[in-house]
Amino acid sequence: MPVLFQVCFVIVTIAVVVIAVSTIKVMQHFRRSSDEFSGLAVEARQLIDQLGSVARDAQEIVSTLRDVAPRVRRVLDRFEAVGDRAVTLSDTVIREVEMPVRTLIALVRGFRYGAQQLVERLTQRFAGPVSTNGSS
Repeated sequence: MPVLFQVCFVIVTIAVVVIAVSTIKVMQHFRRSSDEFSGLAVEARQLIDQLGSVARDAQEIVSTLRDVAPRVRRVLDRFEAVGDRAVTLSDTVIREVEMPVRTLIALVRGFRYGAQQLVERLTQRFAGPVSTNGSS
């Protein structure tokens, strides 16, 4: 086996190992991000449940005390703003996680395609043309 071919094989092997290691690291990072997002979703559900109970309490107050209706309406407006902030925050978190993951996936695909093309070109180059002139 020619030395150049062996060196190229070692380089390709190292590239595959680097791809595998980076993929594993990305998966670990994605898993951590997913765990954190799951925790955030649980907290958001708890917050939504709390907001739901507060809204029910506010409805009781409005039906019982008609003279404090303007104050209660202001409180409900504040809760709506908190809900909007929660939605904005969750949207921001999703965008912060989604774009880097998509970029990384595109990078890995590009790297894989480049490595595949390199291997094909090296194989074609070292295989050489096949002789078809009939001489042995």
